[in-house]
Amino acid sequence: MATGLFVAVFGTSACDLLEVTNAGLIEDEDLNDPTFVGALVAGMSADFSRAMNAAGPQRSSVMAFEITSGLSDQGEHVIGYLDPDIVDRQGTWDAWHRARWVASAGVTRIKEALGADYDQSPDAARANLWAGFSNRLLGESVCHAVIDGGPAQPREVHFELAEAYFSEAARIAETAGAEAQETYLAALGGRASVRAWQGNWDGAVADASLVPASFVFLAQFATAGVRNGFYSEQFGSRYLTMMASPWENVTDDPRVPWSKTAILEDGVAAPTRGGDYRAWPQMKYTTEDSDIPITHGPEMLVLRAEAALRAGDIAGMTNLLKESRALWEMDPVAQPTSEAEAWELFKFERGATVWLEHRGFWDRARWYEEGRDTLLEGRAKCYPIGRREIDSNPNLSEFR
Repeated sequence: MATGLFVAVFGTSACDLLEVTNAGLIEDEDLNDPTFVGALVAGMSADFSRAMNAAGPQRSSVMAFEITSGLSDQGEHVIGYLDPDIVDRQGTWDAWHRARWVASAGVTRIKEALGADYDQSPDAARANLWAGFSNRLLGESVCHAVIDGGPAQPREVHFELAEAYFSEAARIAETAGAEAQETYLAALGGRASVRAWQGNWDGAVADASLVPASFVFLAQFATAGVRNGFYSEQFGSRYLTMMASPWENVTDDPRVPWSKTAILEDGVAAPTRGGDYRAWPQMKYTTEDSDIPITHGPEMLVLRAEAALRAGDIAGMTNLLKESRALWEMDPVAQPTSEAEAWELFKFERGATVWLEHRGFWDRARWYEEGRDTLLEGRAKCYPIGRREIDSNPNLSEFR
């Protein structure tokens, strides 16, 4: 290596070596080159993974009681408290909206770049898919929708936007054919969920029924890129533990894997950061590059089960839960004898199916609003608008 470097610079004056040519800024219109479309979509994927990190490990998963924080940054999530300054300090609001803006603006740019080819482009379908998931993430997290400096709107606006993007992704992917089949199924899964959250359970069931039970679509993480925050917060800093969580007594469910012996110190479970608990780590994400599911077949079966339960069909709910559990080679559940018993069973099954996938906080919040769950009593149920957004947006004076 040293010889190669010497040969490369030999005979070059010191002045020449120190000269730097400024290539200048890339013109905005240059990014409309169709050859850049794949890179734009890759950037959307990375920003969504960053948004998942901003949401999940010490924050929403702790708020949803999916896992315990041995020592949160300032402890707010442990006691269930959020305010605009906390949201800014921890970067959640900015990361979520960056993912949304990059994806939605990217869709507009790609449509211009591809012209007539847009309607059959796998990349165009995938761009719409990321715009859908970034809006779903916001809808399931924030108290208000604030779009590009606009006024505060109901959070459900994000579900409306997500549905539109998922529909466009499915339309384009279906035209694109086999190359975009994964995108097509992921779009159906995403659309099924946001249709349900808007009360369109028939539409949700129609979409969910088309997603194969074995299907899974992942937010991607990498050692040399965006690293999985659950891994680093658990195995690196030891912030998180299953001790004292509602899942502490669930020891034989493959959907909720965790261990008392994976992090040892002097032959016993190591203390968490701050020493409040013992490190009993989750074992769902055990490397920096562990990917996180964002829609999948088991979720769709459980979504259909919730639709059946809401329609009073406890037998139908039970059969769908059995089908979902069978994918994990788990024993079937017995049919509940009452609606109250059915809801308790369902909430457990839903929680296990999407555990640590940044879905539990939304589930607990929506069930609380319906009077079906009390876990979030006296606690935050959504993320407020970030302080910087409040201070810089003239349409948000009522929040100052």
